[in-house]
Amino acid sequence: MSEIKVYKPNHFSYFMKNYGVYIGLIILLSISGILSPQSFNPVGLLNIAKQTAGLGIVSIGQTMVILTGGIDLSVGSIITFIHVFSIGTILGNAQLVLPVSLLCLLLGLFFGFLNGLGITKARISPFVMTLCMDFILRGLYLIYTKGQPRGIVPNNLRFIGRGRVLNIVPVAFLIWIVIAILFIVILYRTTWGARLYAVAANSRTAQLSGVKNDTILISVYALSGLLSAVAALVLTGDIGAVSLGLGRDYSLDSIAATVIGGTSFVGGIGGVEGTIAGAYIIKLLTSLLQKINISNTGKLIIQGVLILFIVGAYSRKKN
Repeated sequence: MSEIKVYKPNHFSYFMKNYGVYIGLIILLSISGILSPQSFNPVGLLNIAKQTAGLGIVSIGQTMVILTGGIDLSVGSIITFIHVFSIGTILGNAQLVLPVSLLCLLLGLFFGFLNGLGITKARISPFVMTLCMDFILRGLYLIYTKGQPRGIVPNNLRFIGRGRVLNIVPVAFLIWIVIAILFIVILYRTTWGARLYAVAANSRTAQLSGVKNDTILISVYALSGLLSAVAALVLTGDIGAVSLGLGRDYSLDSIAATVIGGTSFVGGIGGVEGTIAGAYIIKLLTSLLQKINISNTGKLIIQGVLILFIVGAYSRKKN
């Protein structure tokens, strides 16, 4: 009588797959502590967390997009557009911050909705649709500013970017973590989240099961646009000035944070919990390279190699 083999899961592989990114984060934190012991303390770590908040927020939207097998290359231009539009409309008037901020959130939602509409109804690929939206928004904010952005950031808007609760915990960090927890719950504990993973895993099967695939995809891109607008307001409050280059790196950095966090380009694998660490790793890596006097060019090379390694490792595992 042949022996029946019982499958035993590889606990180490499971741990690395789900929490390996946090091991990488701990290693980077340790290196940072060795290179700069004076900044390796709760205050220093919270400062990096504050600097990471904008990237962390926009990366949550990018994560949901990549989970569906798509990509959003327009988030950087959405950030810049909302940034210059909000400052140029508020013009230092503190009473206008709330209504203009709400308008900006609606604009971000609208831009994302247009992306989703083009992808689902016109059947344009996510890469092409979001790249074209990126170009369109660049043109719009250059027309709006005439190449010379102006405006003053009032103190109540600065507070969400620079303020601290009890003079310790950055408000921007709290906004990021609350949004992250909210979307973790949405993805794992709601019908919408289950349907998103179903569409990502097998869109045909999901459709046959009654899931409205187009509705899910449109909502995902709309949320990505909305979160880009939130990130833009947080970043605007943080830098306290107007800049046409604010969102320049955020499209690629949000993709990097998502992939480093364990979300796969094939769709259906990953989640926001890994992206939190991924975003922190991107900012911590930038900080470390600055400490050892390596330019932004070096950061791009290292970031590219890191993504290639992670994607390559995943592809090898699949085969």
